[in-house]
Amino acid sequence: MLLYRLGMSSLAMLAMLHCTSTQHCPMWRQIVPCTCKTDYVDKVTTITCDKMTSFEHVVEKLRGHFNPEDRVSLRLAYSTLGDLYKRSFDEFNMTIVNLKLNHDVIGFLDPETFRSLTRVNYFSLADNDLREVPEKLWKQMPNVKTLDLGRTKIKTLSETSFSNLKDIECLVLAGNQISEMDPKSIPPQIQRLHIGRNHIKRLNNTLKNLTELKWLFINGNELEDIESQLPKFAPKLKLIHASDNLLEKLPQQLKNYPTLESIFFHNNKLRSLDGALSKSTHLQLAELEHNQLAKLSEEDFAVPSSLKSLFLAFNELTSLNNSLTKLTNLNFLNLKFNRLTEFSLEEIVDLKELRSIDLSYNRISTLKGPPPNLVDWNIKLTELKLDHNDLQTLNGALSGLTELLRLNLSFNKLRKISPEDFIGLEELRLLDISYNYLTTLEETSKTYLPRLSELKASHNLLTILDKDFHGLPVLCYADLSNNQIVALGRDLVAKTRCTIEHGVHEGTWDILKINLQENPILCDAALPDITSIMETNHTRIYGVSHCPPLNEQPTTSKPNAFLGYVPDSKTSKPIYNPPIEYQNEQEAQHTDNQTPRVQNVEPLSSGSPELRYEIHNNDPTIVEDNSNITEHLNVVNGNDTATAGSDNSGSKPPSGGNFDPVKQGKQIDKLASEIEELRTRIDQLSNQNQMLLSTKFVKDEKLSELQKP
Repeated sequence: MLLYRLGMSSLAMLAMLHCTSTQHCPMWRQIVPCTCKTDYVDKVTTITCDKMTSFEHVVEKLRGHFNPEDRVSLRLAYSTLGDLYKRSFDEFNMTIVNLKLNHDVIGFLDPETFRSLTRVNYFSLADNDLREVPEKLWKQMPNVKTLDLGRTKIKTLSETSFSNLKDIECLVLAGNQISEMDPKSIPPQIQRLHIGRNHIKRLNNTLKNLTELKWLFINGNELEDIESQLPKFAPKLKLIHASDNLLEKLPQQLKNYPTLESIFFHNNKLRSLDGALSKSTHLQLAELEHNQLAKLSEEDFAVPSSLKSLFLAFNELTSLNNSLTKLTNLNFLNLKFNRLTEFSLEEIVDLKELRSIDLSYNRISTLKGPPPNLVDWNIKLTELKLDHNDLQTLNGALSGLTELLRLNLSFNKLRKISPEDFIGLEELRLLDISYNYLTTLEETSKTYLPRLSELKASHNLLTILDKDFHGLPVLCYADLSNNQIVALGRDLVAKTRCTIEHGVHEGTWDILKINLQENPILCDAALPDITSIMETNHTRIYGVSHCPPLNEQPTTSKPNAFLGYVPDSKTSKPIYNPPIEYQNEQEAQHTDNQTPRVQNVEPLSSGSPELRYEIHNNDPTIVEDNSNITEHLNVVNGNDTATAGSDNSGSKPPSGGNFDPVKQGKQIDKLASEIEELRTRIDQLSNQNQMLLSTKFVKDEKLSELQKP
């Protein structure tokens, strides 16, 4: 913390020094709309003139305000400089060291215009309509070190294009229409070269002699093969960006660059690595996504390297073949959207620096842990993504990941979680098991997860939660929405108390929030009692559920240990049909990444009172349509001839073998229970109406007293 504060203080001090070193020029009011600031440390004045109507307009604003001793960085952008070829920069009477002419509709350039710019180091003509390299200017500007001709519609490069720029180090030609390059068109002293986003199909030996190269951008072209086209030897080369081409293999010249740190070869057609990176000991970042890699071999990363981030997503890998064992500095591994069917933690044993693996969107159905005789795994993972796979069981493979913080197992086919699956995950903060086929979380009560603060278990088949949270002592949020939960155990949260881990309130207690959106328990008549009991245990229930009418809601006696409706043991599944249809079909998950379809169910039976329980501001509320209560009461009592039958005069039971007294008794008990509930509801509404009427009568009396003379 002390080092962090010292670092922040240093940054603040540097910012203050920069603000004090850069100030408005004394004449800034006289040159408006141009702006002017002077950096007294670098002794350079930055002048910006945007949206000027002509070059003469610029001269009128700047002339007479500067001296030849003033070192100026001049930018003229988004202007109309059609008269530039008639004028000269020496009219400004200043020493220009940086010159930017961008978006100025410049076509023809006269070398005489630039005759006084011998001290320019940085020159940009980007975003103009040049169509060819203005090589005649270079005699007037021989000291240019950085040249930007990006997006100027240049089509070809010749041997004389930059031959007069003896000191050039950085050349930017991105976003042009270059399709042809002469072999010696690029100066050999170039250190940073950007010829990306052109129409280049062949490099034509233009790069072979660039031994001083540090950065190379050839991305966004039409290159199919660059073998033997890169520099033979480039001891300073650190970065190669060759993405968005048609390459089918990596060039073997990569072995000749001892200082190479970053490569970008994504969006190509690579089929294998062919050991091209086997000697890249200083490589730190490898972007190889969106290719056609089908396999990796141990030779691909044969020697220990400095590689920290490896991106292999969107390929066709079916196995890792122990190819990563030498990457002892690897920190992040991305393998999503491949064709892996199993994953073994043996692949990453002893990779002590590895913190995150993304294995989502594969076809993994089997997880394997390290060998049982291995004492120390040396696996320090903090994040593991296994979502969108075909896992049906975990086999205890994850039980030794002692430093894991976030585990995502959503969108699989898990039907059961065993106690040994999470043994040892003492640092786990987030567990996502949503979109599976789990019917219970009972086994989690036998596993102790002392740091778990967030549990996501939505879109499963959960029905009853008894002591499922007993192994989660500091749980703060549980998403149990879109299940079939009908009852909660009274001791569900008896051993759970949300505890804040970070911030100024670290270590203090908070409220456990349980999301029960679209669960049958929110339709239970005892919902106010349920929420009240939960709040005594520092727990709040959230959510809204669309409920069936009372005559279609299940009723049964329930044990005292539960809150809500507990199904009979003979019932295979709850009567309640959830309004969200969960489709967990994953055969097309590699081509179409879509969330499960959500289907709303229309309200049932318009002839019965419709109830909907909502929780707003922690206050459970019953919202019901009372227009048909009397009618429904008549139906239940058998007084509605249209519903009860055409002949209701007789009371003789049906004759023959169809009469079942036990079944008839259950139906009568159920109807009696519904009648009692409806009468209770009517009494409640009547009391509320009387209270409203009495309140209104009191207000009317007070108003009449006030109106008396």
